[in-house]
Amino acid sequence: MGNSYLNLQPLNSAARLRDILKVSSGETTLRKVTPDSENCLAGESSINCVNDVVLQNVWLRLRGVESGEL
Repeated sequence: MGNSYLNLQPLNSAARLRDILKVSSGETTLRKVTPDSENCLAGESSINCVNDVVLQNVWLRLRGVESGEL
């Protein structure tokens, strides 16, 4: 079995940004997170505010295995 790491700080920052901007209705992209050596993202991830809920869709790359993504 492999493992993955996801930094929740960008999601937390985006939630605070939503409160500052007072975004509440519709869908708004608050931030984009790119894959780098500090995270296990397999591709770019966007953090959106959808109807006053902050969501992040991620595609994670497993570490410690020959191949695998979640």
